[in-house]
Amino acid sequence: MKNMKENPVKVLAIVHSMNRGGLESRLMDIMRSIDSSKVRIDIYSYSLNQGIFDNEINELGSKVFYNKRLTLFNMFMYPYDFAKFLKQHSEYQIVHAHQDAWCPVFCKGAKLAGVPIRIAHSRTAATKLTLKNFVRNIIKLNVKKYATHYFAVSDVAAIWLFGKKAYKAGKVVIWPNAIDTSKYIYNTQIRDTKRSELGLDNQFVILHVGNFVEAKNHTFLIDVFHEFLKNHSQSMLLLAGGGDSRSLQKKCDDLGIKEHVRFLGSRKDVPELLQAADVFVFPSLFEGLPGALLEAQAAGLPCVISSNITHEAVIVEKLVKSMSLSNSISQWCNSIEQMQNIKRKDTSQYFIQKGFDIKEMVSRLTDFYINVRG
Repeated sequence: MKNMKENPVKVLAIVHSMNRGGLESRLMDIMRSIDSSKVRIDIYSYSLNQGIFDNEINELGSKVFYNKRLTLFNMFMYPYDFAKFLKQHSEYQIVHAHQDAWCPVFCKGAKLAGVPIRIAHSRTAATKLTLKNFVRNIIKLNVKKYATHYFAVSDVAAIWLFGKKAYKAGKVVIWPNAIDTSKYIYNTQIRDTKRSELGLDNQFVILHVGNFVEAKNHTFLIDVFHEFLKNHSQSMLLLAGGGDSRSLQKKCDDLGIKEHVRFLGSRKDVPELLQAADVFVFPSLFEGLPGALLEAQAAGLPCVISSNITHEAVIVEKLVKSMSLSNSISQWCNSIEQMQNIKRKDTSQYFIQKGFDIKEMVSRLTDFYINVRG
């Protein structure tokens, strides 16, 4: 009989592509930390394009499979294509779908292929009433029909994908978006170096980290910064994230503040940017449990956030000010002013105590994968 080292549990994780984002960054933290002699996580990407993390994934000894895009037009046939893929790769007895509303598509395909363990993982909560979210709420309906295990990053994310009944019955397992806190511990030397590199020596720096998608509410953030700048002329807004930012850049130009706003694109130096910043502002319309906010707190950075974000994401209470999006822009500005004088320090102990440290979470996840396989 083969031992565990010769025969690790093989898990197929479903993502769009492994580019920088909350889900992808948290999944990479897991893959870097997990013992590959016990569990090997491979990636099924429903994109033909290589992701930023793919080379590192290969170096870790895992695989990335590139596949055609999943859309509204092929969603009914996609489970059969996925089932065909799984029959050709029968080594995967666990399929872990990280794609929220799309989870039923992949769990159905896995069921058709006879995969016994089919995990649907909710990482967001699309509760805002928009056409896009209406479509998401229709697509997700069959998730419980095809998934064998229900995961979520927070209570609100659990209820959104699986419903209150399943949540209250204890059928949903909450897996926090744990992070490697050692990468974010506040360090004045790193702060000074990064600020000098970016030419921010005498600036008050507001930072936002998040891809340019509707949920992140960048338009509101720019309006807040425009008002804040009127009384704090030595201020800079840093926007780190991937996606199309052209309309936002035009808005900054129209407002006459483009010299005070930097669009940094997708970054690999987020831990250093968090050190360089003075306040983190995160006015999301909706979230599951945002990794960027966890990272900001791990860096000891004061945060002003939307009250739409679940309180489970608040690890260090005194670092976070929660604001309603119905509050005035001037009230948001006042909150930013109030948070700027908080003394920064090492907050890693808070994360360990609340189960948000990557080492503890990976140990728990490893045990789950091994035991569920049998």
